[in-house]
Amino acid sequence: MKTFRFIVALITALVLGATVLVAQNMQPPSQGRPGGQMGQAAGQGGRGQQGPPSTMDLATAKKMVAAAEALAVSLNDHIDVSVFDSNGDLVLAERMDGIDHTPTVTSQAKARTALVFGVPSGDIADAARAKKPISVTISPLPMNASGDLNMNFRGGLPVYRDGKLIGAIGVGGSSSDQDEKYSKAGVDAVTAKQ
Repeated sequence: MKTFRFIVALITALVLGATVLVAQNMQPPSQGRPGGQMGQAAGQGGRGQQGPPSTMDLATAKKMVAAAEALAVSLNDHIDVSVFDSNGDLVLAERMDGIDHTPTVTSQAKARTALVFGVPSGDIADAARAKKPISVTISPLPMNASGDLNMNFRGGLPVYRDGKLIGAIGVGGSSSDQDEKYSKAGVDAVTAKQ
């Protein structure tokens, strides 16, 4: 199954014109690159759990969605937000009033792209447009019925805690650049130093 997902992701990237260089045990993006300030998500531990959970939890997902939506409201925009855990399972999805179903599909695909490759979906999109190689670590996620990836647009960001990929957020419904800003607001809400 892991090999199948890798092959599907690799073929998809190559079809879009990107060259994907796979590196084993690569570290998460550094703070110097776009979308790289994802470290140290402030999650809340569940019952009986010591410290924050090792994957995206509902409390963290709610904070992210609330922050992304608050920014959209302040800019008089309407968006769809999806948050996945490190297993590729949807933790939370919200569609603001006035949005059709298309942004729901794209927000989830952008988040899955960020999760599979461990970098912002915009980095993949930029590499595809420029026909430049990009070095990523492919995460072996279980295939589900809606395992689509969307590598053509910005708006999907990985979320790291203690250097470990714990999930991803995707936003659809606005321009790609705005979608990424909304996703970043969500990530910033849980990664800012308290």
